[in-house]
Order: sequence, then C-alpha cells, then structure tokens
Amino acid sequence: PKYKGFLALYYHYCYLLGRIEKRQYPPHMTPHLRREIMKAETYKARLKFLQENSISTADDLTACMRQAESKTAQLAKQRTILNVRKKKRKKLFDALAAEESLAASKALYAEGISGMESEYAQYAEAKAVLDACGISRKTLTEEKADIYEQLAQLNKQIRAERQKIKLCREIAEATAKMQQDIERSDEKTTPERQ
Repeated sequence: PKYKGFLALYYHYCYLLGRIEKRQYPPHMTPHLRREIMKAETYKARLKFLQENSISTADDLTACMRQAESKTAQLAKQRTILNVRKKKRKKLFDALAAEESLAASKALYAEGISGMESEYAQYAEAKAVLDACGISRKTLTEEKADIYEQLAQLNKQIRAERQKIKLCREIAEATAKMQQDIERSDEKTTPERQ
C-alpha cells in the first residue's frame, strides 16, 4: 500500500533505522542515524500508534490530541464525582476497615491478654460508628469495592489518554527532525552526477 503523511514518514524512518525490511540495500548510516537506532523501539511504538489511529496528516494528529484531551477532561470529572462520594463515606469506610483489621485484637482482649486495650478501644469505636449508621456492613463493603474499582478503571483510562496526548506531542516535535535526517540520508545515497 502507498502511505502518505506521517505514516509514510515513519515507515521510511524505520526503514532507515533498519527496523523495516525492504528489498533494497540499506542506506549509508550517518553517525546521527546510528544513535537513532537506539531509539528504534520508540519509533516503532509511534508507528503503531499512527496506524491504529489512522493518522496521516498534521490535522489528524491535532484532532487525535484534542479528542484525547477532551476524553481526559471528561474522565477527570467522573473521577472527581467518585472521589466526592468516597470522601462522604470515608468515616464509614475507615470504620469498616478498622473493625475488620482489629477483630483479632478484640478476640485477644476478650481472652484477657493485656496490652490490647487501645486496639480494643479502636475496634469498639469503629463498631459503634457502623452500628449507628444504619447501613449493613455488606452493603458498605460492596459500595466501597465498587467505588474503588470504578476509580481504578478511570485512572487506567486517564493514563491511556494521557499517553496518547504524549505520543501526539512527541510525533509532532520529531517530524521536522526526521524529515531532515531522511533528506541527509537520501543525499548520501544518491550518486552525484558530473
């Protein structure tokens, strides 16, 4: 297939770095291109990103970056809402965790083992908070697990969108330099006519 724009540029650059095979002899390597070979994995990742998102022009790249920024903002709003819900229930969630973690200390205190007074007091306080709230422990546990799971998923999605934004910026910054490298390489491989 005939590629255009950024996709063609990255294919050609990966070819120059020796990462994509072509049925021709490899070009003469400049010292700069040899250093760039070390970055080949980065270029392959960028190439894969360009292919997956069908990016071939600067406008496509800008649109992809804006879409990722918009999605990030939307996800951040959802995360804020969940964090507010979590903060409202923080006292109950902390009491739930304390009751669970201090259950063994309560048992030791009930057996008469000394040194467990402060742990038992914390357990009793957590139990009193949970008993007074009027919500079953099972419901609270499920709600806490649901909120934390949703937050984890949102954070994962936000990281992915931020990675897209970062890749778009890196591609935009590297494009001019890559074009110069290709032109220099083409000049060295093209025989001069006299």
